[in-house]
Amino acid sequence: MSPADASERVSVIKHLSKNKDIDCLLMFSGGKDSSYLLFYLSEVLGLNVATITLSHKFLCQETQDNITNFAQKYSKKHISVENIYLNHAGTHFLEAWINKPEEASLITLCTGCRMGLIKLVIETAKKEGINVVVTGLTPFEATDYRMRLVNYPRGKDGKLFFFIGYILLVLRNPSLILNSKALNYQIQEFYYFSKQKSIYKKNDLYLIKPFYDYLVYDEKEIIEALKKLKWKKASVSGNSYWRADCDMNAVRQYFHYRISGYNEQEYYYGQMLKDKLITEEYYNKNIKRFDQTERIINILRSSGISSKAMKKYEKYLSV
Repeated sequence: MSPADASERVSVIKHLSKNKDIDCLLMFSGGKDSSYLLFYLSEVLGLNVATITLSHKFLCQETQDNITNFAQKYSKKHISVENIYLNHAGTHFLEAWINKPEEASLITLCTGCRMGLIKLVIETAKKEGINVVVTGLTPFEATDYRMRLVNYPRGKDGKLFFFIGYILLVLRNPSLILNSKALNYQIQEFYYFSKQKSIYKKNDLYLIKPFYDYLVYDEKEIIEALKKLKWKKASVSGNSYWRADCDMNAVRQYFHYRISGYNEQEYYYGQMLKDKLITEEYYNKNIKRFDQTERIINILRSSGISSKAMKKYEKYLSV
């Protein structure tokens, strides 16, 4: 990026910002993309960046270290908010999913994450008086892909087919909706996800997505920069740096691959290969499989699920 381009990015954010001390609030997970953005916004563009991290019990140790180290170095103010939605719903859906393991219902394991990223972030931005929010979301992260796994008939798009598919999931596995609080979180999350733009507008907030609008996404460049900054990759992520910030995602991708022979990671890198942003060699390197069974079992054991559910997982994994 040229100095002129950098100056333009700075002026856009500063023009939108109404806070005299903080230019923007960055959603900071400790993953590669948000970690790189924190460094880029703070050190390259020279912005005063506040960070918000949604803490939860599925954060791996490497991610926690990244959050601490990067926030101390590059954030003017770091705010940690407990994601009570993911903590509660995550445990419930881990318990429920194993009663009828299938590809489509894996989406339930991450219930509460998206709600936190919208509801809790907006509440914090309002409380702190920061009206510019920045996300490290990239065009290659496949939220729609996950929802299409639920849709019935398969291959159909739209909310109607999602609801039909979800009802069929519940008929096959009624335990998915036996926890009223988790079910309520699901309903709220669907609302927040569907209405995100209008909710931001209603609260007089701006949501900026640099990897959509300003920066060409170059994962190799990001990874090389992070290596120099001593960023830590989660061990459970194997050979890839993709989504190396959350143990729940590791569990979901593990079972997705076990059931289907592929997972969202392959879809993610496949999209970049299709857009000629990576080589086939890079693609193959990042989708290479490693046996993560022991690590997944340890995550499940520490997740808070019952001994009964744990025995079901152990039996399922032994087949």
